Amino acid sequence: MHEFYLSARKLLSSGVVAPLCVQRSFEAAMAGILDEDGWRPTHMSFSAAEELATGSVSNVQRAHGVLEGRMDRFDRTIRVLTCEEQPFEVWWDFYKKHDATVLITREEHFSNTKFSDDELIPVPWDDLKLFVNSGFSFKARKKVEIKWVKQEILRRHGSLN
Repeated sequence: MHEFYLSARKLLSSGVVAPLCVQRSFEAAMAGILDEDGWRPTHMSFSAAEELATGSVSNVQRAHGVLEGRMDRFDRTIRVLTCEEQPFEVWWDFYKKHDATVLITREEHFSNTKFSDDELIPVPWDDLKLFVNSGFSFKARKKVEIKWVKQEILRRHGSLN
């Protein structure tokens, strides 16, 4: 994987291929490596939780760079490939940190809303592996994710309305 990182850096610095093309090919390779852990949601907005609880899964999207301290995909990947060459552990940890996403509604996504930790619901990963990557979307299983969302709303608000 580190060799691919070095090759992508070289390709980008050559100027032969457009930065967007290098960024996309690098991300495609990383997505294959990360598999279901790619674009992993670490948080969700309250609006996204309400949409999921009422069955409006298609109105919820994963978003990069909407949580304070996280970069969007393009900026993250270009930074990894253009900053000073890093050892594998350094660039990989940085890449994974900024690969994490937040589940938000389409409306929140299109409005470019930015969030802080206290405005979001943390999504546990180690125990339940919620909302795993599924192509360009995520899994929202009724007996796993939707059940967890409903329990979380009840715990925080006392009702689903």
